[in-house]
Amino acid sequence: MSDTTGHHTAGLRSGPGITEQCFPTPHLAVRGTADQTRVRVFATEQARAAREVHDRIATRLSGLPTAGRVVVLTAAYDAVVRWRRAVAVSGDARYDSAGRAAGARYAVTLDQDGPNLDRLGGARLRADARWDTATRRWTGGSSTPASRILDAYQRAALARFAVEAPDSDVLDNQVTLPSGGRVAGNTLLRGAVARDAAEALAERLYARRGVSQVETAGDLLYAVTAPDRSRRLMFAEAMTVLATAGHGDTAAWWQAAYLLYQAPQYKKGSDAVARVFLVAVGTALLGRPVVLPHDLDLACMVLGQTAVVAGPLACGGAA
Repeated sequence: MSDTTGHHTAGLRSGPGITEQCFPTPHLAVRGTADQTRVRVFATEQARAAREVHDRIATRLSGLPTAGRVVVLTAAYDAVVRWRRAVAVSGDARYDSAGRAAGARYAVTLDQDGPNLDRLGGARLRADARWDTATRRWTGGSSTPASRILDAYQRAALARFAVEAPDSDVLDNQVTLPSGGRVAGNTLLRGAVARDAAEALAERLYARRGVSQVETAGDLLYAVTAPDRSRRLMFAEAMTVLATAGHGDTAAWWQAAYLLYQAPQYKKGSDAVARVFLVAVGTALLGRPVVLPHDLDLACMVLGQTAVVAGPLACGGAA
Protein backbone atom coordinates (compact mmCIF):
# COMPACT_ATOMS: atom_id res chain seq x y z
CA MET A 1 0.00 0.00 0.00
CA SER A 2 1.16 3.51 -0.74
CA ASP A 3 0.90 6.55 1.50
CA THR A 4 1.61 8.93 -1.39
CA THR A 5 -1.23 11.43 -1.51
CA GLY A 6 -1.13 12.07 -5.25
CA HIS A 7 -1.10 8.37 -6.06
CA HIS A 8 -4.05 7.77 -3.76
CA THR A 9 -6.30 10.64 -4.84
CA ALA A 10 -5.83 10.15 -8.57
CA GLY A 11 -8.25 7.22 -8.43
CA LEU A 12 -10.63 9.10 -6.20
CA ARG A 13 -11.17 11.80 -8.81
CA SER A 14 -11.90 9.34 -11.61
CA GLY A 15 -14.33 6.96 -9.90
CA PRO A 16 -17.04 5.80 -12.36
CA GLY A 17 -20.75 5.81 -11.68
CA ILE A 18 -22.32 3.53 -9.08
CA THR A 19 -25.62 1.79 -9.88
CA GLU A 20 -27.90 -0.76 -8.25
CA GLN A 21 -25.94 -3.43 -10.15
CA CYS A 22 -23.20 -2.96 -7.56
CA PHE A 23 -25.59 -4.38 -4.96
CA PRO A 24 -26.68 -7.87 -6.06
CA THR A 25 -29.68 -9.20 -4.18
CA PRO A 26 -28.38 -11.09 -1.12
CA HIS A 27 -29.75 -14.61 -1.24
CA LEU A 28 -30.25 -14.34 2.50
CA ALA A 29 -32.84 -11.60 1.90
CA VAL A 30 -34.96 -13.65 -0.52
CA ARG A 31 -37.43 -15.79 1.39
CA GLY A 32 -40.40 -15.39 -0.93
CA THR A 33 -41.38 -13.88 -4.28
CA ALA A 34 -42.32 -10.51 -2.80
CA ASP A 35 -38.85 -10.10 -1.29
CA GLN A 36 -37.15 -9.76 -4.67
CA THR A 37 -38.95 -6.54 -5.60
CA ARG A 38 -38.40 -5.04 -2.15
CA VAL A 39 -34.68 -5.86 -2.18
CA ARG A 40 -34.22 -4.49 -5.71
CA VAL A 41 -35.76 -1.19 -4.59
CA PHE A 42 -33.39 -1.12 -1.63
CA ALA A 43 -30.45 -1.68 -4.00
CA THR A 44 -31.42 1.53 -5.79
CA GLU A 45 -31.43 3.38 -2.46
CA GLN A 46 -28.03 1.91 -1.56
CA ALA A 47 -26.58 3.00 -4.90
CA ARG A 48 -27.86 6.54 -4.39
CA ALA A 49 -26.29 6.69 -0.92
CA ALA A 50 -23.01 5.23 -2.20
CA ARG A 51 -22.77 7.84 -4.96
CA GLU A 52 -23.17 10.62 -2.40
CA VAL A 53 -20.45 9.11 -0.19
CA HIS A 54 -18.15 8.64 -3.19
CA ASP A 55 -18.53 12.29 -4.18
CA ARG A 56 -17.92 13.43 -0.61
CA ILE A 57 -14.71 11.42 -0.35
CA ALA A 58 -13.44 12.45 -3.78
CA THR A 59 -13.70 16.15 -3.00
CA ARG A 60 -12.31 16.08 0.55
CA LEU A 61 -9.37 13.65 0.62
CA SER A 62 -7.03 15.36 -1.80
CA GLY A 63 -3.82 16.54 -0.18
CA LEU A 64 -4.59 15.22 3.29
CA PRO A 65 -2.10 13.23 5.36
CA THR A 66 -3.05 9.75 6.50
CA ALA A 67 -4.58 10.93 9.78
CA GLY A 68 -6.78 13.42 7.93
CA ARG A 69 -7.94 10.77 5.46
CA VAL A 70 -8.86 8.49 8.35
CA VAL A 71 -11.02 11.27 9.77
CA VAL A 72 -12.76 11.82 6.44
CA LEU A 73 -13.38 8.11 5.89
CA THR A 74 -14.71 7.65 9.42
CA ALA A 75 -17.04 10.61 8.96
CA ALA A 76 -18.26 9.09 5.68
CA TYR A 77 -18.96 5.78 7.43
CA ASP A 78 -20.88 7.61 10.15
CA ALA A 79 -22.92 9.38 7.47
CA VAL A 80 -23.90 5.98 6.03
CA VAL A 81 -24.94 4.86 9.53
CA ARG A 82 -27.24 7.89 9.78
CA TRP A 83 -28.64 7.16 6.31
CA ARG A 84 -29.45 3.56 7.24
CA ARG A 85 -31.09 4.64 10.47
CA ALA A 86 -33.23 7.23 8.68
CA VAL A 87 -34.35 4.65 6.10
CA ALA A 88 -35.30 2.25 8.90
CA VAL A 89 -37.26 4.83 10.85
CA SER A 90 -39.17 6.09 7.80
CA GLY A 91 -39.96 2.63 6.45
CA ASP A 92 -40.87 0.63 9.55
CA ALA A 93 -43.84 1.77 11.62
CA ARG A 94 -43.97 -1.37 13.76
CA TYR A 95 -43.56 -1.49 17.52
CA ASP A 96 -42.36 -4.29 19.77
CA SER A 97 -44.26 -5.78 22.70
CA ALA A 98 -42.90 -3.06 25.00
CA GLY A 99 -44.11 -0.25 22.74
CA ARG A 100 -40.66 0.61 21.35
CA ALA A 101 -40.39 1.62 17.71
CA ALA A 102 -38.80 -1.15 15.59
CA GLY A 103 -36.57 1.39 13.85
CA ALA A 104 -35.04 2.35 17.19
CA ARG A 105 -33.03 -0.88 17.16
CA TYR A 106 -30.84 0.66 14.45
CA ALA A 107 -29.51 3.14 17.02
CA VAL A 108 -28.62 0.51 19.64
CA THR A 109 -24.95 -0.44 19.72
CA LEU A 110 -23.47 -3.84 20.43
CA ASP A 111 -21.57 -2.20 23.29
CA GLN A 112 -24.91 -1.34 24.86
CA ASP A 113 -26.88 -4.50 24.15
CA GLY A 114 -24.36 -7.30 23.79
CA PRO A 115 -23.24 -9.37 20.80
CA ASN A 116 -25.34 -10.45 17.84
CA LEU A 117 -26.03 -14.15 17.31
CA ASP A 118 -26.70 -15.23 13.72
CA ARG A 119 -28.11 -18.69 13.08
CA LEU A 120 -26.61 -20.80 10.30
CA GLY A 121 -28.68 -23.54 8.68
CA GLY A 122 -32.06 -24.74 9.85
CA ALA A 123 -35.56 -24.81 8.34
CA ARG A 124 -36.72 -21.41 9.61
CA LEU A 125 -36.29 -19.65 6.25
CA ARG A 126 -37.84 -22.34 4.10
CA ALA A 127 -41.04 -21.29 2.31
CA ASP A 128 -44.14 -22.38 4.24
CA ALA A 129 -42.11 -23.89 7.08
CA ARG A 130 -44.29 -24.70 10.09
CA TRP A 131 -43.57 -24.21 13.77
CA ASP A 132 -44.12 -27.42 15.71
CA THR A 133 -45.06 -26.44 19.25
CA ALA A 134 -44.49 -29.99 20.55
CA THR A 135 -40.87 -30.25 19.39
CA ARG A 136 -40.23 -26.49 19.29
CA ARG A 137 -38.71 -26.92 15.84
CA TRP A 138 -39.39 -25.53 12.36
CA THR A 139 -40.43 -28.30 9.98
CA GLY A 140 -41.35 -28.80 6.33
CA GLY A 141 -41.51 -26.16 3.68
CA SER A 142 -39.58 -25.82 0.43
CA SER A 143 -36.12 -24.38 -0.01
CA THR A 144 -35.54 -20.70 -0.75
CA PRO A 145 -32.39 -18.79 -1.67
CA ALA A 146 -32.20 -17.77 2.00
CA SER A 147 -32.42 -21.31 3.36
CA ARG A 148 -29.98 -22.65 0.78
CA ILE A 149 -27.33 -20.03 1.50
CA LEU A 150 -27.59 -20.59 5.26
CA ASP A 151 -27.27 -24.33 4.72
CA ALA A 152 -24.18 -23.73 2.56
CA TYR A 153 -22.55 -21.65 5.27
CA GLN A 154 -23.53 -24.15 7.94
CA ARG A 155 -21.56 -26.77 5.97
CA ALA A 156 -18.65 -24.36 5.61
CA ALA A 157 -18.62 -23.67 9.35
CA LEU A 158 -18.70 -27.37 10.18
CA ALA A 159 -15.83 -27.94 7.77
CA ARG A 160 -13.79 -25.36 9.69
CA PHE A 161 -14.65 -27.07 12.96
CA ALA A 162 -13.44 -30.39 11.55
CA VAL A 163 -10.04 -28.92 10.75
CA GLU A 164 -9.52 -26.24 13.40
CA ALA A 165 -11.52 -27.36 16.45
CA PRO A 166 -12.66 -30.97 15.98
CA ASP A 167 -13.12 -31.64 19.71
CA SER A 168 -14.71 -28.34 20.68
CA ASP A 169 -18.10 -26.66 20.44
CA VAL A 170 -16.40 -23.26 20.15
CA LEU A 171 -14.26 -21.99 17.28
CA ASP A 172 -12.57 -18.69 18.11
CA ASN A 173 -11.79 -16.78 14.95
CA GLN A 174 -8.43 -15.03 15.27
CA VAL A 175 -7.88 -11.95 13.09
CA THR A 176 -4.46 -10.74 11.98
CA LEU A 177 -4.25 -6.95 11.80
CA PRO A 178 -2.42 -5.57 8.74
CA SER A 179 -0.37 -3.35 11.06
CA GLY A 180 0.70 -6.36 13.11
CA GLY A 181 -0.65 -8.41 15.99
CA ARG A 182 -3.81 -10.47 16.36
CA VAL A 183 -7.17 -9.90 18.00
CA ALA A 184 -10.17 -12.08 18.79
CA GLY A 185 -12.69 -11.97 15.97
CA ASN A 186 -16.14 -13.49 15.90
CA THR A 187 -16.91 -16.95 17.29
CA LEU A 188 -18.69 -19.99 15.87
CA LEU A 189 -20.76 -22.07 18.28
CA ARG A 190 -22.19 -25.57 17.92
CA GLY A 191 -23.45 -28.39 20.12
CA ALA A 192 -24.31 -27.77 23.76
CA VAL A 193 -22.75 -24.30 23.72
CA ALA A 194 -24.96 -23.27 20.79
CA ARG A 195 -28.05 -24.64 22.52
CA ASP A 196 -27.25 -22.65 25.68
CA ALA A 197 -26.80 -19.53 23.53
CA ALA A 198 -30.14 -20.22 21.83
CA GLU A 199 -31.91 -20.50 25.18
CA ALA A 200 -30.55 -17.11 26.24
CA LEU A 201 -31.45 -15.60 22.87
CA ALA A 202 -34.98 -16.98 23.06
CA GLU A 203 -35.49 -15.40 26.47
CA ARG A 204 -34.30 -12.00 25.22
CA LEU A 205 -36.44 -12.09 22.08
CA TYR A 206 -39.53 -13.05 24.04
CA ALA A 207 -38.95 -10.31 26.61
CA ARG A 208 -38.29 -7.66 23.97
CA ARG A 209 -40.65 -8.53 21.10
CA GLY A 210 -42.82 -11.38 22.31
CA VAL A 211 -41.10 -13.79 19.89
CA SER A 212 -41.58 -17.39 21.02
CA GLN A 213 -40.65 -19.41 17.93
CA VAL A 214 -36.90 -19.84 18.49
CA GLU A 215 -35.34 -23.27 18.17
CA THR A 216 -33.34 -24.26 21.25
CA ALA A 217 -32.74 -27.96 20.51
CA GLY A 218 -31.13 -30.01 17.76
CA ASP A 219 -28.02 -29.34 15.71
CA LEU A 220 -27.75 -25.59 16.17
CA LEU A 221 -24.89 -23.47 14.87
CA TYR A 222 -24.37 -19.75 15.53
CA ALA A 223 -21.94 -17.02 14.55
CA VAL A 224 -21.38 -14.55 17.41
CA THR A 225 -19.92 -11.08 16.90
CA ALA A 226 -16.46 -10.22 18.19
CA PRO A 227 -15.74 -8.69 21.62
CA ASP A 228 -16.20 -4.93 21.95
CA ARG A 229 -12.50 -4.05 22.24
CA SER A 230 -11.62 -6.19 19.22
CA ARG A 231 -14.32 -4.58 17.13
CA ARG A 232 -13.03 -1.10 17.94
CA LEU A 233 -9.48 -2.09 16.99
CA MET A 234 -10.58 -3.75 13.74
CA PHE A 235 -12.73 -0.79 12.71
CA ALA A 236 -9.84 1.64 13.26
CA GLU A 237 -7.54 -0.69 11.34
CA ALA A 238 -9.97 -0.83 8.41
CA MET A 239 -10.04 2.96 8.16
CA THR A 240 -6.23 3.11 8.20
CA VAL A 241 -5.92 0.39 5.55
CA LEU A 242 -8.19 2.36 3.23
CA ALA A 243 -6.56 5.69 4.04
CA THR A 244 -3.10 4.40 3.10
CA ALA A 245 -4.08 2.26 0.12
CA GLY A 246 -2.75 3.13 -3.30
CA HIS A 247 -4.96 3.40 -6.38
CA GLY A 248 -5.96 -0.05 -7.60
CA ASP A 249 -5.01 -1.82 -4.38
CA THR A 250 -7.54 -4.66 -4.44
CA ALA A 251 -5.87 -6.46 -1.54
CA ALA A 252 -6.37 -3.42 0.71
CA TRP A 253 -10.07 -3.30 -0.16
CA TRP A 254 -10.55 -6.98 0.71
CA GLN A 255 -8.66 -6.56 3.97
CA ALA A 256 -10.80 -3.56 4.91
CA ALA A 257 -14.00 -5.36 3.92
CA TYR A 258 -13.17 -8.30 6.16
CA LEU A 259 -12.24 -6.05 9.08
CA LEU A 260 -15.44 -3.99 8.78
CA TYR A 261 -17.65 -7.06 8.74
CA GLN A 262 -15.81 -8.31 11.80
CA ALA A 263 -16.45 -4.96 13.47
CA PRO A 264 -20.18 -4.10 13.29
CA GLN A 265 -21.23 -1.27 15.58
CA TYR A 266 -25.01 -1.57 15.79
CA LYS A 267 -27.54 -4.30 16.52
CA LYS A 268 -29.24 -3.79 13.18
CA GLY A 269 -28.30 -2.30 9.82
CA SER A 270 -24.55 -2.95 9.84
CA ASP A 271 -24.63 -5.09 6.69
CA ALA A 272 -26.20 -2.37 4.54
CA VAL A 273 -23.88 0.24 6.05
CA ALA A 274 -20.81 -1.83 5.19
CA ARG A 275 -22.08 -2.50 1.65
CA VAL A 276 -22.72 1.16 0.85
CA PHE A 277 -19.44 2.30 2.36
CA LEU A 278 -17.37 -0.43 0.68
CA VAL A 279 -18.87 0.22 -2.75
CA ALA A 280 -18.28 3.97 -2.45
CA VAL A 281 -14.70 3.73 -1.21
CA GLY A 282 -13.88 0.69 -3.33
CA THR A 283 -15.05 2.36 -6.52
CA ALA A 284 -12.91 5.37 -5.68
CA LEU A 285 -9.89 3.28 -4.75
CA LEU A 286 -10.02 0.87 -7.68
CA GLY A 287 -11.18 3.32 -10.34
CA ARG A 288 -14.05 1.05 -11.46
CA PRO A 289 -17.43 0.05 -10.06
CA VAL A 290 -17.23 -2.46 -7.23
CA VAL A 291 -19.82 -5.23 -7.45
CA LEU A 292 -20.21 -6.83 -4.05
CA PRO A 293 -20.46 -10.58 -3.53
CA HIS A 294 -24.08 -11.10 -2.52
CA ASP A 295 -22.95 -13.18 0.49
CA LEU A 296 -20.06 -11.01 1.67
CA ASP A 297 -21.50 -10.73 5.18
CA LEU A 298 -21.80 -14.49 5.64
CA ALA A 299 -18.37 -15.09 4.15
CA CYS A 300 -16.73 -12.72 6.60
CA MET A 301 -18.56 -14.31 9.53
CA VAL A 302 -17.86 -17.92 8.60
CA LEU A 303 -15.00 -18.57 6.20
CA GLY A 304 -12.08 -17.00 8.05
CA GLN A 305 -9.71 -14.19 7.13
CA THR A 306 -7.42 -16.09 4.77
CA ALA A 307 -10.28 -17.32 2.60
CA VAL A 308 -11.98 -13.93 2.40
CA VAL A 309 -9.04 -11.65 1.68
CA ALA A 310 -7.89 -13.94 -1.15
CA GLY A 311 -11.12 -13.06 -3.06
CA PRO A 312 -13.13 -13.89 -5.08
CA LEU A 313 -15.29 -15.88 -2.70
CA ALA A 314 -16.67 -19.35 -3.24
CA CYS A 315 -18.85 -21.17 -0.72
CA GLY A 316 -21.41 -22.91 -2.88
CA GLY A 317 -23.61 -19.88 -2.43
CA ALA A 318 -25.41 -19.95 -5.76
CA ALA A 319 -29.18 -19.89 -5.55
